[in-house]
Amino acid sequence: MVTTWVFQLNSGKHRIFPVHFAPGKKLFHIVVKLSDAPGSYSSVLDLLRTKVNLIGTSTYALDDGTAMFSGFSEALSPTTTSKELRDLILRSKAAIEASVAEGVDGLLVDTFHTGFQVGNEDYILQTREGVAHMFDHVAKILGSGGEALLYEEGMAVSQWNAEAMVKLLGVDRVRAQIGKLNKFMTAQGWGVIDLKEGTRKGEFTVDVTDCFECSGKGTSRPGCSFMRGYLTGAAVVIYGHEYDSRETKCVLKGAKICQFSLVPRK
Repeated sequence: MVTTWVFQLNSGKHRIFPVHFAPGKKLFHIVVKLSDAPGSYSSVLDLLRTKVNLIGTSTYALDDGTAMFSGFSEALSPTTTSKELRDLILRSKAAIEASVAEGVDGLLVDTFHTGFQVGNEDYILQTREGVAHMFDHVAKILGSGGEALLYEEGMAVSQWNAEAMVKLLGVDRVRAQIGKLNKFMTAQGWGVIDLKEGTRKGEFTVDVTDCFECSGKGTSRPGCSFMRGYLTGAAVVIYGHEYDSRETKCVLKGAKICQFSLVPRK
């Protein structure tokens, strides 16, 4: 099973609910398989509104034409049981199957889903700061060799991703829609990407605001080697040139943004 994310208009960030802690609260994770009939989602919500306060929800379609509803919730009454909620949900003609799991001692963990999926790709979840600390550790152990390794890893990952995108959309469409496709990175938490064409054909300046690689605190790294490699590798695949790249500004050096220059090799 997979889950999708709920958009929060006040923060601009996705929120997911693999875990929730609320001491003293009676918590339930409610998962319902729904028919594709109009009003299915609202019919389940109408049944639940007198029993629980929904903390966070998500819905997603399945390949068989049905849909899934997943919700973390707090019971409005301390006597509410998981069986009571499940029986209530199944009163709805829209509900095909239902699972209700109760939290323990104020802790609710999603034991239903096994990961995340974007398009047809499986994803894992990791904190930005955790990844930044991992990169810091590589650089600390290997020094300049660590920075070179992170650059090469960024290149390898981006080339694989870019090749998949080109295969899906075609290289002409990828080039034409590169501004919109950069939003995909932003939505995943990598940073806000602003790509600008230079005076020479195939030359680019890329501004990255809120670069994830700068999330670590107290780092002594000289710059964002992984991100530089990632941007370079994507450009190689999409534009068909070998590139020389450098980071001209970096948050790790006190700048407000990270900026990268990509110049085609002669």
